[in-house]
Amino acid sequence: MTTSSRKRREKEYHAAIRDILICSKNELTPFATVFSFPPENFEQQRFGTIFGIIKVDDHSEDSSYIANLLTSVIKKEYFGKPQRSAEESFEASLRKANLALAELVRHGATAWAGKINFAAGAIERNNLHFACLGNASIFLIREGEIAEISAELDEEKVAESHPLKTFSNTSSGKLEIGDKLIFTTHELMDIFSREELRQNASHFSREEYPGFLEISLRANSELAGTIVIDLSDSNEAKPMIVEAPVIGEEKVKKIDSFAGAKDIFEKEAQSRDAKTAFPKETPIFREIPGNMVFFNFFVKVKSILLSISANAKKINFKHYFTKISAWAKLLLLKIKPFFVSFFHNIKKIEWKEKGMQAKIVAAIAILAIASFVSVAIMRDRSEQRKLAEETTAPPTEPETALQNLEDVNVKKIETIEEIVSLGQPADQMTILGNYLYIIPEESQSVLKVDLGSKSVEETKTSLAVGNFKLAAAMPHLESLFFLTENNKIVSFTPINKNFQENGISLPGNLKAADMKTFLTYLYILDPEANQIYRYPRAEGGFGEMQNWLRSGSEIKSAKGFAINDDIFAAGSGDITAYLQGKTDSSINFEKPDVPLAIDKIFSEPEMEGIYVLDNKNHRIVKYSKEGKIFNQYFSADIVSIKDFLVDEKNKVIYLLKGTSVKKFSFE
Repeated sequence: MTTSSRKRREKEYHAAIRDILICSKNELTPFATVFSFPPENFEQQRFGTIFGIIKVDDHSEDSSYIANLLTSVIKKEYFGKPQRSAEESFEASLRKANLALAELVRHGATAWAGKINFAAGAIERNNLHFACLGNASIFLIREGEIAEISAELDEEKVAESHPLKTFSNTSSGKLEIGDKLIFTTHELMDIFSREELRQNASHFSREEYPGFLEISLRANSELAGTIVIDLSDSNEAKPMIVEAPVIGEEKVKKIDSFAGAKDIFEKEAQSRDAKTAFPKETPIFREIPGNMVFFNFFVKVKSILLSISANAKKINFKHYFTKISAWAKLLLLKIKPFFVSFFHNIKKIEWKEKGMQAKIVAAIAILAIASFVSVAIMRDRSEQRKLAEETTAPPTEPETALQNLEDVNVKKIETIEEIVSLGQPADQMTILGNYLYIIPEESQSVLKVDLGSKSVEETKTSLAVGNFKLAAAMPHLESLFFLTENNKIVSFTPINKNFQENGISLPGNLKAADMKTFLTYLYILDPEANQIYRYPRAEGGFGEMQNWLRSGSEIKSAKGFAINDDIFAAGSGDITAYLQGKTDSSINFEKPDVPLAIDKIFSEPEMEGIYVLDNKNHRIVKYSKEGKIFNQYFSADIVSIKDFLVDEKNKVIYLLKGTSVKKFSFE
């Protein structure tokens, strides 16, 4: 094999770094930072990227500048001397940080001592150098198995009192293609066990996994930091986007390719089947040279097309086309911005400088567009003739709301089938595992519906708590929670059919309209109080109440809500998104031609859509999380529905109507 062949086949290691910083209160901002510094010039390439998390548990004024000070010192020292290796530079940066802390002590600033949480590393090619201090951890996920590699540094996890020895231990090892690293403060481990981190890493793609962790931290933590790193081969897979926002004498431990992690994996696996956590990505093609006229022309066309979405939002052509058929109306509404943008931008091309080849291609493109418009017009005329013939014939069925919705993605549902008869009226429904759980009206019982056998099993409580009013499932605990008419919270464990009253401090004048869960938190909507109350799970019940909605936000008109990244609250005719207790102004929900009359809203974490029930107009509307209408599922049988659930995985919507449960399939 020649030298050039070996070079061509050499792996090009690419570390995709996604950092997450959660800070729910402005006053906490100075006490934590997450940093990632890639090389800034050719000389620094050999050092790779240095990254880390610094969180200070002391929130006094004397500690408010510690995080920024250490970040600045570490970056400057790491890239400061080109003749050093990456390992030497990493160790030197920690020494420099120790000296900076010693200087603070000399000036009497000691409140930070023993209260720094720190996890940092440097990656050059597939070499990792890392350090960990305080209440922080570093995990390696390889081939579906997880190990805490910072456990090797346990003796240093608590900072020594002497500032020169605050950061006094590092470790090194080699990574493999497909490895995932998680550097995190303890808040992540308060939410997930090590096994849950592993399982979720297998479930989510590399692009989705950091977002999943961020959502969980944002919902449960005031101040936290996490960094997720994925190592891939740039020659085999398209690199992910790297997002980067805005520590004396060391004992250095060597871990040869994290060989020690194998023993940890074996101890923790406990006969669990190892599954590959990293799906192979699709290879990309070599880019065409940019100086080719033919290619340059299409680059220009590409830039034109990329501006379409923005132009489409700015121009309203709808009132110009009220007399043409629905098909042509929809078509022209969609393509008009394309043509406006195309012909506006095409004027900017310096045609005198282009060769004959480019001009020919442009002519072909314009002819193609003209042909497309001609076909559209001819089809429109045909549609209008057909429409005229149909309107002269006597109507075969009464007009429904469907005819008024034909331009906003209506899907007519042909069949709604009954799954099971309950034998009694019910008004609340939730899902846990493969079972539906239903609350009958004016009762203290729960009905379990087996979707496989279509059987119904009733379990009644003997607790003196009043009738069940609201229900919510908490999959993390495999339990159900009921809010009663007497404002009591009762848990139900299906596996042993046990009811238990839970300790919780509810407001005395609570007027709950809806109740949901996220992870192990309980959320209760009280529109009259203009508030969503959040309760963390605690032993025997729930902990201290938190007002989730911040002052200045309005939720008094809400009839219900759903949790999926944001909290989505539904009024009678609109939906509002809330993020971190405030209105999320970046999301505006599209309004259909027939105004909404919302009865219920449904979504769950990881679902694609936000769904609303509109009995008045016989439909269920599916929105994207950005507020765009995906589909409107219409049926005359969608009426008097008390509650509904959506199973996106199996493409089924369940309806609770009267004394029965029904369903229909959707695409």
